[in-house]
Amino acid sequence: MFDFEDELKKLPDKPGVYIMRNSEDAVLYVGKAVVLKNRVRSYFRGSHSERISKMIEQIDHFEYIVTDSEYEALLLECSLIKKHKPKYNVLLKDDKNFPYIKLTVNEPFPRLLLARKADKDGARYFGPYLGAETVYNVIDAVRRIFPTRLCRKKIPPEGGHDRVCLNFHIGLCTGPCGGKITREEYMENVEHIIALLSGKTESTEKYLKEKMLEASEKMEFELAATYRDRLKAVDSLKERQKIVKTSSGDCDIIAVAKNENDSCLQIFFFRNGKISGRDYFIFENSGELSDWEIISSFITQFYSDGRLVPGSILIECEPDEEDAALITEWLTKEREHKCTLVCPQKGEKKRLVEMVKNNAVITLENFELSGRQKANAKNMTPDALAEILHLEKTPERIEAYDISNLGDSEIDASMVVFTNGGPDRSQYRRFKMKTVESRNDVGSVKETISRRLAHLKEGDEEFGKKPDLMMIDGGRGQVNAAIEAVKEAGFDIPVCGMVKDGHHKTRGLYSAEGEYPLRDDREMWHFVSAIQNEAHRFAITYNRKLTEKRYRDSELDNIPGVGEAKRLLLYRSLGSLPAIKAATKEELAGVKGISESLAGRIYDALHAEDGKK
Repeated sequence: MFDFEDELKKLPDKPGVYIMRNSEDAVLYVGKAVVLKNRVRSYFRGSHSERISKMIEQIDHFEYIVTDSEYEALLLECSLIKKHKPKYNVLLKDDKNFPYIKLTVNEPFPRLLLARKADKDGARYFGPYLGAETVYNVIDAVRRIFPTRLCRKKIPPEGGHDRVCLNFHIGLCTGPCGGKITREEYMENVEHIIALLSGKTESTEKYLKEKMLEASEKMEFELAATYRDRLKAVDSLKERQKIVKTSSGDCDIIAVAKNENDSCLQIFFFRNGKISGRDYFIFENSGELSDWEIISSFITQFYSDGRLVPGSILIECEPDEEDAALITEWLTKEREHKCTLVCPQKGEKKRLVEMVKNNAVITLENFELSGRQKANAKNMTPDALAEILHLEKTPERIEAYDISNLGDSEIDASMVVFTNGGPDRSQYRRFKMKTVESRNDVGSVKETISRRLAHLKEGDEEFGKKPDLMMIDGGRGQVNAAIEAVKEAGFDIPVCGMVKDGHHKTRGLYSAEGEYPLRDDREMWHFVSAIQNEAHRFAITYNRKLTEKRYRDSELDNIPGVGEAKRLLLYRSLGSLPAIKAATKEELAGVKGISESLAGRIYDALHAEDGKK
């Protein structure tokens, strides 16, 4: 047994990280401490918020790691939170990576690329931008003003001697690989590109105007027109970048909106005084936390993942001084230049923070509204389903089944479960047919339902409890087969079919009373269609795995001229490897896509052993 009082006495007067675990050794919470003894003891003394109280009730034991400094504790805390994703920490569930524009100034002839994160590789990064499309549009616009190469060729500083590509001939590359431009001339263009991407267009516009006038005076009107078009492209790029203009330079602005349960953190990215992107993050069950707790946890997780750290981060609340000093030190090291954490009190920066705060409030309100609408739809749809099918009670647990096969082989079935109107993926199951050897959806349905109910009879907890409704992908034949299996198993479970139209779209619900059309019931159509599509997706995924495995083990693999496409044609037409082996040369040649000569090679290869006997 873990002796809390004894372990609390052993805690050192040093900085470090503490880890709270439950009886199953799962991590509940990870935190950092300036003094471990004081911080960890505080959890077991005095009163706490409801959230922390719930966590403390579950603590079975704790452990800690001593570090040499608070800074090391901060880094270790961030790493452990990412690794364990503790239930009671503020978790950044971020599956998005905002893209950057990367200018490879660490190469003799730099390129413009899209990058998913800002690495410390000597290149210049601009952004983040709202999405890949925005990045490609900006790169395209810049290359039309100052053509640069896209190829990955390693070109020496003195230039190359290769044949130039099409991009050179259409004016989108200056041809350094073919020695068409010197490095000095190329780097002059790169300097202008840096200015453009930094929002400093004045010098570029002046340069292009001078070049246009110079060409015009020399009667080189085509060249003058090229510079004129590039000037127009600069204007277009300026308009594309101009959203909100401030004097704040490069900064990120963070604000939080909260209700009783959840929080929304909104972040705006300002680069060169203009908005380049924004995002929001919803932290559920975090309403009791302070704004600073949410913001500080967000910052350490968000910027530790290869994102570009700006010169300053504006926040809406006064930070904890010790925490802020630690985070600022870490951000500065990540950036390799100074980064400040500021809570503005007045002026333009204060107004910008308020704008971000307003966006956070609206986003949280929309999240709440969306959640309520989803909850209402979830609760209402099973009720309506019970009314349509004349069920005695609202079906809490719905099981849906679909059969998948490839000809007469690899026949399998899926069972997906919807609990209280939503998918319950931990309850999904698959069945590979044992008694059905050829394509027979009705027979496959009966075997599947019989085997599922056999598990129920045996009290197999892995298959969950008894369903309130079974939904079968199919019509009368499949439904009758399922009803027969239910009766033979001695259960009383309602069954209905999900019927599709000629375009393979959900059409209606079939039961003993006939078909209920769904064309005029949009809510129910969406619900049934979602169940039917999920059952089909789950079945077909398994079927593909079985098919791929069989193909990998196929005797057809070593026959010259038989690749994956030809194997698929044979299996689809003849159903299985034994059937392919049993086919004559004429039957093999009758398969569309298999020539007579290939049919002969297949037949001879599959019957080579016969000739040796």
